Amino acid sequence: MLGLQAQRVLQRRMEMSANNLANVATAGFKADSLVMEFEDGTSAHALDEPEDIYFVRDVTLMRDMGQGPIAMTGNPLDVALEGAGFFMVEGPSGPLYTRDGALSLTGDGRLVTSDGRAVLNSGGAPIVFDPQGESPVIGRDGAIRVAGVEAGRIGVARFAAPGALSKVGDNLWDAQGQPSQAFEGVVVQGALEGSNVRPVIELTRLIEISRAYQSAARMVSGADELRQRAIQTLGQ
Repeated sequence: MLGLQAQRVLQRRMEMSANNLANVATAGFKADSLVMEFEDGTSAHALDEPEDIYFVRDVTLMRDMGQGPIAMTGNPLDVALEGAGFFMVEGPSGPLYTRDGALSLTGDGRLVTSDGRAVLNSGGAPIVFDPQGESPVIGRDGAIRVAGVEAGRIGVARFAAPGALSKVGDNLWDAQGQPSQAFEGVVVQGALEGSNVRPVIELTRLIEISRAYQSAARMVSGADELRQRAIQTLGQ
């Protein structure tokens, strides 16, 4: 692998691992990683051992969509998903999706996410009910009942290829036109799904990447010194 190319890839991996660690306490966060494909440089060889040179042919972003740990909070407006699916929330140009179920009520009775986005029902409309009424009961199917009367049903979408969804910031996902399917899991009231980032593994990975980056930097620096010496020798 060429030094400069290695540095670019390692920089991306370092930024990704650092972002994973920064979101270890973010509800419903899904970890990212980079997968690299290599090809041997059949037309390129080094003068020193090892002689073979390998290039990074492709870098693929991988998302870990595995279930995060579910912890009970006792807050009746906290909800978690068991199974593959996403809460539907209001976006600027259509629905967006999240696994973060830390919900709350506004003064006018709208059910919103922690950043104030309206939670949508199964039909794509905002969910509204009396904020002064009884504490809501949220069923395993996402139905919200207040005093025994259904006030709405939390919209939950499932996708055939969830790893193909695009992160758009604020712990939100864009389906990129991918059609949604019926949710086959369970909605858990009074609980939140934690991040699926494994901090010990990410920290170990960050240390390994840092060492590899330093090694690549020394390789680039050594090559520059050799070129400078060669130019000086030829000049003499």
